[in-house]
Amino acid sequence: MKAFIRGAGVVGGFGCGLASLEAAIRKHPAAAGSSVDGFSAPTFTSKTDLLDRLIPPRTLRRVDHYARMAILACHLALEDAGMANGLPENTGLVVATGMGPTANTLDLQPADVAATDLALSPILFSNSVQNAAAAYISMLLKVRGPSLSINQYEMAMPLAFQAAIDWLEEGRTETVLVGSVDCFSKALHEAFLNCRDDRNGDGGRRAFPVGEGSAFFILTRSEAQVTRHPFVQHVHLGGENRTDGKPAPNTHVLLHNGAGKNTDRWGQASLHANFAHLYGTFPTSTGMDVAAAMLLLRTERLLTRSFPQFDGGRAFNEDPRIGCLKQGETGDWGMVVVGR
Repeated sequence: MKAFIRGAGVVGGFGCGLASLEAAIRKHPAAAGSSVDGFSAPTFTSKTDLLDRLIPPRTLRRVDHYARMAILACHLALEDAGMANGLPENTGLVVATGMGPTANTLDLQPADVAATDLALSPILFSNSVQNAAAAYISMLLKVRGPSLSINQYEMAMPLAFQAAIDWLEEGRTETVLVGSVDCFSKALHEAFLNCRDDRNGDGGRRAFPVGEGSAFFILTRSEAQVTRHPFVQHVHLGGENRTDGKPAPNTHVLLHNGAGKNTDRWGQASLHANFAHLYGTFPTSTGMDVAAAMLLLRTERLLTRSFPQFDGGRAFNEDPRIGCLKQGETGDWGMVVVGR
């Protein structure tokens, strides 16, 4: 079934909100196969100062940066959907994360074991559990429907969209707040750089640096919305060694968030591009790609600016679709197809 996207909110290195992401795309259009040299890690970290104007700081005193990004993205999604009075009471919640708050914990953990024991605190422990973001969102937004946190590295976001669509199709709820969050970590960043150096022998050249961010979407059943809303049409999952899964669909435009991975291996004839130069690459960056796809489908000029060689054509005008592809390190892949 089609799950209509009523609203979306994003937080990343480009700023906060769809307007900030759109401005970043206009300033730096997508480019296939480009690279970033000499980047600075803080470029792709997120600022959440806006959240202090939406929620009393006293309420947020125990909330860490990881959860703050997710909460802010949810509030921006509500604002984009025009739901100032809040979500329906039975709204479902699905939170996808690749590394969870592990990155935050690693950065705070001293190397000295004795110092580590002294640094432990109940607040740090409670913020280290994998469903911490979902718990804060449920409490602050009063979400009373089913709640699920998914940790599956690069496949977490496609699986989250699939779970949300299943809930809507099964009638468990009429509305689902689904999204992703991953935070930057110095430790994981260094591991990423060392891994790429050992694997590629590239002498320090990186395709795209590690980033962080959060993207949330309010999905509703197709019967409840008009067709002008963008929608999630399909979610496809597969792997290198799987022969039972369906092949990846052909879409008019393909967005991917990888580091130079081959996107033609499935016979994709569409144009493909990478927006990682705007927010970096991280396990659940598929959420950012879905938000970018929404903007491209919503604004024709933005699409033509990002893809000057794409003339649309009758097929695209009749059934506009953009695929958001994520490839895992073990050969798994997931694609979220967004239509309008």
